[in-house]
Amino acid sequence: MTDDLDATAGTPHSSHGHPILRLYQLHTFLPLMTALPRHRGETFTVLFPRQAGKNEVAAAVTAALLVEHAARGGTVVVCAPTFEPQAGISVERVRAALRRLAPMLPRGVAPRFAAGRIDAGLASAVFLGASPAAHVAGHTASLALVADEAQEIDEGWFDRQFRPMAASTAAPTLLFGTPWDGNTLLDRAVARNRERDARLAAAGEGGWLQLHYEASWGDVAADLPLYGDYVRGQQELLGADHPLFLTQYGLRTVEAAGRLFGAEALAALEGAHARLHAPLPGERYVAGLDLAGDGEEADATVLTIARVLGGRCEVVQHVRWQGTAYTAMLAGVVAAAKQWAFERLCVDATGLGGPLAARLGEQLGAMVERLPFSAQSKSELGYGLLAAAGTDRLALYANDHSPEAAACRAELRACESSSAGSSRIRWGAARNHDDFVVSLALCLRAAESLGAPRVALGRRRE
Repeated sequence: MTDDLDATAGTPHSSHGHPILRLYQLHTFLPLMTALPRHRGETFTVLFPRQAGKNEVAAAVTAALLVEHAARGGTVVVCAPTFEPQAGISVERVRAALRRLAPMLPRGVAPRFAAGRIDAGLASAVFLGASPAAHVAGHTASLALVADEAQEIDEGWFDRQFRPMAASTAAPTLLFGTPWDGNTLLDRAVARNRERDARLAAAGEGGWLQLHYEASWGDVAADLPLYGDYVRGQQELLGADHPLFLTQYGLRTVEAAGRLFGAEALAALEGAHARLHAPLPGERYVAGLDLAGDGEEADATVLTIARVLGGRCEVVQHVRWQGTAYTAMLAGVVAAAKQWAFERLCVDATGLGGPLAARLGEQLGAMVERLPFSAQSKSELGYGLLAAAGTDRLALYANDHSPEAAACRAELRACESSSAGSSRIRWGAARNHDDFVVSLALCLRAAESLGAPRVALGRRRE
């Protein structure tokens, strides 16, 4: 299932003038279309879980405004974090929605499509990228200002460049997306709107219309049972407390900064199996290698070795080299790889690690995966650790009070994390070392990249 989930198929056309939408989408679309002209100058917020069709609702609102104002004129400004591909996808969605509504346009009026622009009679929709590198000055939003994936748009940039587009017209602003860490453009607006809506509801005042709308994944699943199955699968895979599950499906914000592992996750990582000093027959082994940084005397090279049992990764050994010449360290890694018969060895290939990982690849062949770290790849490794810890798919050997076991646990306790925008996290050690944690993350990646066990096929006797 992808973000292009067709959340509009199978619902009859409505007499209210909207493209085909499902029931849970209508519960947002219809009140929005009623509230927009009555709350000029306000900011509306819409939260849908991931892959639930929030972008189709945004497109439906834009298309409906074009049809409604085709004879009188006006402009909708639609922005997305990037012009390509995100704003381009918004163009296609509005184009599809407007084609469904074409019979409702005034006689003789047909939609016109150009690069980054759609016209319907005298009304227009202009599509812009909201990257700080984009040139967006000079536009005016008289009908609405719509922001897709608003959690990924820089709040300061939006306030400086986009909000003034609606200042002279009092056009409403609509922010669509999913939550993140509580500090995004969308998160702050949602918090304000929830407080405002709750206050007016408690006061019992009549005649007010809400500014915040959301659909839970349960609401979506009521219309799309397969979606419910998918989300439950994600919950099982990631864990109910995983930041991505909480934000993108549970519609809850997560803390902006803190420890990577909470007490429950640390406890879940404690295994009962013994540390091994040699492989056992019939078991599959993988490893992760974090290479010491150039010139960092206190930094260590750490090799984490684990066995793969079904979908579970059990760490069985640590090897640490500190202050060791690279040639001796590489020879030690090669010897370990041959002794344990690694099926996969994932190596940090960042900086100096690049040529060292390449040398390992030359000696060990296809078992070696070289992974240069980027903000995205390291974030994915951190999320992988959290998901595995939260679902009992990763365990350390029982604490034998060795220096390696102590160092590994100390680094896991001290490892910090913070949000990096766009649903990414930064993680690592601010004051200490994280060699064991990085090596563990790489080992887990190696384990999760394995296919089915290799089966030896002998010659059949005649």
